Amino acid sequence: MTTIEPGWYNDPAEPATQRYWDGTAWVGKSVPADVEPPERPEPVDPAPPAAGESTSDTTEYPSLAGGFGPEGPPKIIQRAPGVTQPPDSVPIRSLGITVGWISNRDVDRVLAGRVLAHPGSRLLARVVDILCVFFLNLIVNGYFVYQYWQELRPAFEQAVNGVPTSEIDYPADSGQLWIIGFIALGLWFAYEVPATLNTGQTLGKRVMGIKVVSLAPMPLGWGRLLLRWSYAALPLICFPFGAILWVLDGIWCIRDRPFRQCLHDKSPGTAVVEVPREKEPAA
Repeated sequence: MTTIEPGWYNDPAEPATQRYWDGTAWVGKSVPADVEPPERPEPVDPAPPAAGESTSDTTEYPSLAGGFGPEGPPKIIQRAPGVTQPPDSVPIRSLGITVGWISNRDVDRVLAGRVLAHPGSRLLARVVDILCVFFLNLIVNGYFVYQYWQELRPAFEQAVNGVPTSEIDYPADSGQLWIIGFIALGLWFAYEVPATLNTGQTLGKRVMGIKVVSLAPMPLGWGRLLLRWSYAALPLICFPFGAILWVLDGIWCIRDRPFRQCLHDKSPGTAVVEVPREKEPAA
């Protein structure tokens, strides 16, 4: 059989057009039969992706920005005398007390395919964040801490040397400790809130592959994130008693159902989920 040389020929399927034959197959775009063809054909435009098909290699979670769909918002069954837990539902707890129930279907709709983060991942992320804020304080707050120690040192040395408490010369209140505290809170706010607003992740959450998301069909905003941060930060102002509440807040997600929320997640309506992993490249 004779091999047809590469070149422009009338398209057998469309006689009014001509296409380029590369010796083995038709390639490129066709041109009208009565037009002088170019030296090389233009490449054929790639076919658009099918509906529901993603062109990205990264798996993204569905968005709730458009609401909960035609079924409407999830229905909460309030606990009341004579009301029992419906089948196929999970309890909603507040301060360890069951206040109502929500169906498993509505839980799945709220999560929209997102996977809740393990409490251990949240704990490790918080440890990383604490270390980051600590080093920021060493840099920014170190001078004020040093000045406060210089004021406190004579009284400390007297106490070590056995001077009676009533005779120790304590320094006058210069407000240095308040300055240190306000700077520390400001650094914590600047570290956590803007990063969570932009990406849902602080450095610790990025390391652990988790992020903060909204359980409501609305984006996270400054107001909700400020409320979330204040629930976690303000108890430390009452140190050391507030630290007990802070620890209780951190471990609350271990037994919380159905969204594994810490106390500071409750009012702003947030949860922490795993970040979707990238898909394996196609063969």
